[in-house]
Amino acid sequence: MSGEFDFIDWIRRQTTAHEHVLVPPGDDLAVLKWSADDLLIVGVDQVLDTVHFDSNVHTPREIGRKVMNRNLSDCAAMACLPAAAVATVALPKSRDIDYAKQLFLGMKVAAEIFDCAIVGGDTASWDAPLAMTVTILGRSAGIPPLRRSGAKPGDHIYVTGPLGGSILGRHMSFQPRVREARQLGKTGIVTSMIDISDGLSRDLRHICRESRVGATLHSSEIPIHPDADILSRQTCRYPIEHALHDGEDYELLFTTSEEQPFGYWIGRITADEKIIDEDREVSLEPKGWEHKL
Repeated sequence: MSGEFDFIDWIRRQTTAHEHVLVPPGDDLAVLKWSADDLLIVGVDQVLDTVHFDSNVHTPREIGRKVMNRNLSDCAAMACLPAAAVATVALPKSRDIDYAKQLFLGMKVAAEIFDCAIVGGDTASWDAPLAMTVTILGRSAGIPPLRRSGAKPGDHIYVTGPLGGSILGRHMSFQPRVREARQLGKTGIVTSMIDISDGLSRDLRHICRESRVGATLHSSEIPIHPDADILSRQTCRYPIEHALHDGEDYELLFTTSEEQPFGYWIGRITADEKIIDEDREVSLEPKGWEHKL
């Protein structure tokens, strides 16, 4: 492939002016202008070939878009606005600079939807599968960040959309719920929130553990995506099992201190630190994706 400098020059030509960016890509560090009355919120996420995508199946634009969208979804999880991002790529030596350009363009298209500037990063090549990392910088912009630890007994539990079967394609093409999260944050009644990346059963467990509470779910109320019905015919598992455990839906799971019209109501927070599916009268075990180290 062409040299790193050629790639960096190409990236600089793709960069447009942004109100927060005083020094764009090209120096050792970018420089951002930050308001004294705003909060800086930082996160990082990596994606790996054969774990989060398959480079033999998915196009580089699809991969780049997913890398960025996972980070944008983390912004949504805390109701913050994306401001800027830096990215790294370890590119297999079998891939050329055109492949790298398509990865970048996939990230850029996803970021531009939310006015998020890509302000820097790093590139390398190696004799191993594709690996990418994005670090996202968010801003609170007048809405206090929503955390996992605020749920209280009696709170209502909601999700923003249908769940399950994302592996059939939505895990690569999902839309981060940034705008929906901002609307929720403005209500003042949301007590905790998380994006559903590891599966409803596991991500609800995260909220309950951080908040030191339990939950009673009503599985009959959980919205099931049509993809879960399709996948169930291949796996011989009930669609509700896919809705509960599949992961990578990237909808928002949140709790509120009072009922509200946005999203799908699926249960209540309890004082007992157990999660029960009341409709099926069973304890709900977290069976979604677990990061093993």
